[in-house]
Amino acid sequence: MLSVLNMVGNWFKNEPEAGWRFDEIKFDDEAKRAFELLDLDIEVFEHSARVDVSGNNNHCYIPSHYFLYALKLQPLVSLLTLYMDIFRQVKSSTSSAVDFDKLINSSSPSNPVLDALDHYSRDNFFDVFRSDKNRLGGKNIINQDPKKGKKYRSDDDFMCSIILKALPVPDASSSMLGDLIYAFSRNPTAYQTLADKYSAKLPYVFRSSSADDLLFMIILTLALKGKVDSLLGSKSTVRFIGWGSIVDAFLLSKTPVSGNNQYIEKPVHYSTLLNQYVHIKKGLLDTDASIVALSALIAPLWPKMSIIRSGTEIFFRSSILSIGPDFKGATNKIFYGAPGTGKSHRIHTEEYKVAEKIVTVFHPDTQYSDFVGALKPHILKENEGNSGVTYLFRPGPFTNALVKAKAHPDTHICLVIEEINRAPAAAVFGELFQLLDRNTTGESTYKIDAADPDMLTHINDQLRVAGISELKQLEIPANLSILATMNSSDQAVMPLDTAFKRRWSFEYLEINFANSAVPNTLIYIQTANGQFSIEWPKLAQSINDVLIETGVTEDRLIGPFFLSPTELIDSDSAKLVLNSKLFVYLWDDVLRHLGPHKVFSSAYKTFGTLSRAYIQGSAVFSSAIEREVEAKGMKIEVAEASQDAEK
Repeated sequence: MLSVLNMVGNWFKNEPEAGWRFDEIKFDDEAKRAFELLDLDIEVFEHSARVDVSGNNNHCYIPSHYFLYALKLQPLVSLLTLYMDIFRQVKSSTSSAVDFDKLINSSSPSNPVLDALDHYSRDNFFDVFRSDKNRLGGKNIINQDPKKGKKYRSDDDFMCSIILKALPVPDASSSMLGDLIYAFSRNPTAYQTLADKYSAKLPYVFRSSSADDLLFMIILTLALKGKVDSLLGSKSTVRFIGWGSIVDAFLLSKTPVSGNNQYIEKPVHYSTLLNQYVHIKKGLLDTDASIVALSALIAPLWPKMSIIRSGTEIFFRSSILSIGPDFKGATNKIFYGAPGTGKSHRIHTEEYKVAEKIVTVFHPDTQYSDFVGALKPHILKENEGNSGVTYLFRPGPFTNALVKAKAHPDTHICLVIEEINRAPAAAVFGELFQLLDRNTTGESTYKIDAADPDMLTHINDQLRVAGISELKQLEIPANLSILATMNSSDQAVMPLDTAFKRRWSFEYLEINFANSAVPNTLIYIQTANGQFSIEWPKLAQSINDVLIETGVTEDRLIGPFFLSPTELIDSDSAKLVLNSKLFVYLWDDVLRHLGPHKVFSSAYKTFGTLSRAYIQGSAVFSSAIEREVEAKGMKIEVAEASQDAEK
């Protein structure tokens, strides 16, 4: 299928500068032999090459980096090669450049070669050869000579002019670079050698902020390489086609528009066998688990490549890429403190901001199989060769984190466990408990045999895809930290035994209302002496002071972020969230056994009556809280008088 040339070209025209930062590469003897078979008068050295220019005595030395441009632009070059294959057939079916020009610009063109194409490919072919704006501004295939009239431009001149429009390279350097890339397009063996040996030297092949866009780029490129038809089967009556464990990964359509909002609108391929366009499903890369699964499916089609998410960006790059020294010094650490002290915030946006994270949440029903993974039933689809049920290992967050850490030793990977003590943590970790002992580099002091052989098989399958040595025993690498949050005041907590706690470091987050991120939203409180406004930090501290005097432990006090800035966006929102969240916590959790009247008025015997009274504007706090509010807040009449004086 001839995809839209400008779309693929703009993948590279819009590439940020970081995508063009190449390391110097060293050519071994195998690479030299392969590259010296290019259709160039070329001699390849360890870090460069010399090209003699035919027709004169000129020559040019080119750096090894030039070869990486050829590798980077492979999707565009593959698509252009398909265009040129069709062009040569059309050229052979017409008598001259004049006739070709008339055909291309005709309002009702007819040609046996073009008529045999699918409609999408046919329309794209005409677009590219009719207008330079549809070929990135590259040259016309027809060269208008003042003396000889319309003549065909050489294939390499036409193709190179388009390739160079996609590159951020000045004209002074572009001619030989274009010739090199064109020569690779005509020698698949040399191109494959280049890809096999030096893909890891590219920062990445594709990069996008949209996971769907990235997958579209990958599958379209695989289609250009002729590697998608094998996934589709041969039944033209099927509309949806699965891929591995992914149900309905592909949609077949008679038109080049999917017509289904669950699938990407543009086609990635046209199957001549099925006489249908192929569309890829949206959302297939939305989770870490699905990224691992897709990487495994893509690996046989595009070896030693992986899909990696980093922050808001998602990359397709070499799975053996290392952009720096191995990361060392990972740790096991638990952050604990009162609810709302910012434990998760500390992990995600402060201390481990730049690390890549896999996040899970423990709850009372969390088991070892949830954390590590387990065999689960998988219904085979017709296109998978059989029908019925089989079992596949579905990895848990620990297994996914371990695979990612082993595949990317230069990256700090953090497995984040929220609310670790809401589950029986030692039981959830199982035999992994032993791995928590770490040496000075941060890796496991001891390795253990996997209790579940299916888990180890899955891990090694993934590592094999990434080009990483397989594991014989389980370990935690030096770049995999395990971080957790804990609130010991939670009613559902389970104790951590001493042996388990010994393998962790702990950091207590104190209650700190001086944090600039804490909102100073005004809260309106009715007391026996009238209505007062008080800032949220002062109200929370006042309640904490009373709770401390009552004997409430520190981990049950109110943290500065117990109510979020979003919940405290204004006074009206604050009133609602105090009633629905803060009051419930105080009544049901903190004061359950001490009695609510330490904080709330003794006039209210049930939470329901208290809640209604507060919403209606009545005084609901105890006299101790009212005194704090009146001392630290401002009476509404006073505030209004001050505002009038300022006016």
